[in-house]
Amino acid sequence: MNMTRWILLLALVPGVANAQTAKPSAAAPKPQETASADVVSADPQSTSAAYGDWVHVCQRAGEPPQKICEVSQSVQLQGQSGPIAQLALGKTPGSTALHLTILLPPSVTLTTAPRVAADDKNTDAVDVPWARCLPGGCFADVAVKDDIIKRWRAQPSRGQIAFKDALGRNVLLPISFKGLTQALDALAKE
Repeated sequence: MNMTRWILLLALVPGVANAQTAKPSAAAPKPQETASADVVSADPQSTSAAYGDWVHVCQRAGEPPQKICEVSQSVQLQGQSGPIAQLALGKTPGSTALHLTILLPPSVTLTTAPRVAADDKNTDAVDVPWARCLPGGCFADVAVKDDIIKRWRAQPSRGQIAFKDALGRNVLLPISFKGLTQALDALAKE
């Protein structure tokens, strides 16, 4: 998985983004000392557009700059100030398959992979294997087959993320497919 996608997801987890920020070294030149400090690209470094409950985000990163895009959805429970989960669909450079990445709180059972389903009957459910845990959250990632994406695009109802918390209790988080088709169409144009 591309580091920029991880950074985009980490930015949504309080405390983790700050822990990942590199501190400049004492030998690093100050902006006014570099010849290219006044040169700014005409292309935006970051763009985003909302489509229903999904957001299409693109960032330029690396040298030479690459445009990396994904569509994502934050899951926020009523009464909580921040998201409890994040889903993102995007392609890693050099890959043709869409990858689904899920960010969940760190208090999960790692022996059972989270599952994304189109409805409460687990229609077209996708198990998403754990990739890693950091202090601010745990990541799961999987390549999603085109037939699943096609069904999710046509899904009129809410879906869910199912996982087990650290005590082994089943947790169901609602997700929405509203706007996924339009967000994926925008992603395909990138």
